[in-house]
Amino acid sequence: MIVRAEWPGYVVDVLVRPGQEVEEDEPLLILEGTDSSHSSFYIHAPECGRVREVLIEEGDYAYEDDDLVVIGDSDRDN
Repeated sequence: MIVRAEWPGYVVDVLVRPGQEVEEDEPLLILEGTDSSHSSFYIHAPECGRVREVLIEEGDYAYEDDDLVVIGDSDRDN
């Protein structure tokens, strides 16, 4: 499963790394919005699994619908 940005923003922090197991609703990234208040918001895992790939880095700008993280079945081998 590919986790995508629902809203545009700057990546403030990447909270996961490849190979890490995540639970449903676990925070993966923190983005700072582009609205006037620059509100920070979390990108959460939509399901449990293993992080296969992180496609964005701290400081990057994520546009709406950009691919951010790839999560795979935790039972599958690396």
